[in-house]
Amino acid sequence: MLYCRFNATDFLDRARDGRIVFAGDSIVRNQWESLLCMLAQGVSNQSTIYEEHGSPITKHKGYLSMHFEEYNLTVEYYRVPFLVIIDRPPKDSPKEVRGAIRVDRLHWYCAKWVGADILLFS
Repeated sequence: MLYCRFNATDFLDRARDGRIVFAGDSIVRNQWESLLCMLAQGVSNQSTIYEEHGSPITKHKGYLSMHFEEYNLTVEYYRVPFLVIIDRPPKDSPKEVRGAIRVDRLHWYCAKWVGADILLFS
């Protein structure tokens, strides 16, 4: 039987000078945090891993960007429960209609995802 283990150092080497973006809800947030924990095992100096804007990562909503300085790698998280726009109700809609989901337009954060080497949606 063949066993494969995650090799954080190998992953970091392959992702060097890169940018990995996670976009989604709490499920993708957990995946982002898990990847950060796994990648941290491949870094010799833990103090070289930091949130680029100094934001705490606990109970945070919005955008977070962890930087792995030794590898010049950023692993970003965008809290986007809906990948599309949640908008006002259409004009002349019944009072019961409180909003509209615009499937023809991506969330405004999408402009920040441009240039990512890897983009994960959930």
